[in-house]
Amino acid sequence: MLTAAGFITAQSARVKDYSENVAKGDRYGEAREAIPKSREGRPDDDDVIRVETELVVIPVRVTQKNGQAVTDIREGEFKIFENGEEQDIAYFSNSDEPFTVALMLDMSYSSVFKLAEIQSAALSFLDQLRPNDRMMVTSFDQKVRVLCKPTDNRKALRYAIEGARIGSGTSLYTALDTSLNEELRLVQGRKAIVLLSDGVDTMSVTKSAKDIVRDVAESDTIVYSIKYDTFDDVRTNRRKDAQIFYDENDKPYIVESPLAKGEKESDYENAREFLQEIADSSGGRVQRVSSTTNLNQAFARIADELRKTYSLGYYPSSERTPDKRYFIRVRVYRPNLDIRARDNYSAAKRAR
Repeated sequence: MLTAAGFITAQSARVKDYSENVAKGDRYGEAREAIPKSREGRPDDDDVIRVETELVVIPVRVTQKNGQAVTDIREGEFKIFENGEEQDIAYFSNSDEPFTVALMLDMSYSSVFKLAEIQSAALSFLDQLRPNDRMMVTSFDQKVRVLCKPTDNRKALRYAIEGARIGSGTSLYTALDTSLNEELRLVQGRKAIVLLSDGVDTMSVTKSAKDIVRDVAESDTIVYSIKYDTFDDVRTNRRKDAQIFYDENDKPYIVESPLAKGEKESDYENAREFLQEIADSSGGRVQRVSSTTNLNQAFARIADELRKTYSLGYYPSSERTPDKRYFIRVRVYRPNLDIRARDNYSAAKRAR
């Protein structure tokens, strides 16, 4: 007869022999939207996307519970599930494969770092990439400037970083759209964006945060954000620019101009959530920095992680329905590991 104590012991002994990634939330609600169905619960034929060439690629990072990377996992130890159905792995790349990295530098006047500090940290990051890794450099303020296309020419990349200049305004969403959908879209192999910014957009017109979150979720690009906070500096500057008036009793009072886009506390909260979501949905992470010391450390940690990232790919076993969200689980048949990976995507409608 099994006693209560024996039952508990038996239950605790049943340790899973595998590890899985944990799905994150979706603040824009797309993952929870109802999927429209045609009659008899089947999608219309015009809404079906054939999957002959639609390879879904998932960057995956595997670590011990203490954060140490696990770099010796073989292809056969991975399994991928889409909406609960196991998929055949058609593509596998281990940590020895080169990366193409888009380095994106926020050059708006609100940066807490001086231009020389940003350039020095970026150059140090460049030096930590491997010889076969390629990098492109983009700076953005009100305008987006691709300073160097993807290349492994270190001299050209150094010139590009040294050519970045501080400007006004922030077109963050437009800059991310340029990197994702114009520069990296046709690049083969493993890809990543490394973004240095406070995450606040003040100037983008054609792209929104929701657009970029969707595009990141549909891409095979890891996004790492190095985030600094400019809220206190922006409010301090506002107080400096405030006007002093005097009432009829000659008592002074201060009048500040109305808060502009990018100056509200809610703008900074939205920025924090945006950067976290594009990191979570791509398998990347957000590094928060406040000094030149931890800025350099953040770049170093990202360079190290890029060297220790797997890529898995599969051709979906079922037909695609446009705008339907598909959920991914990555499983590694070793216990007690932390798995960070892209966990969902939506099928975009395309011509057949």
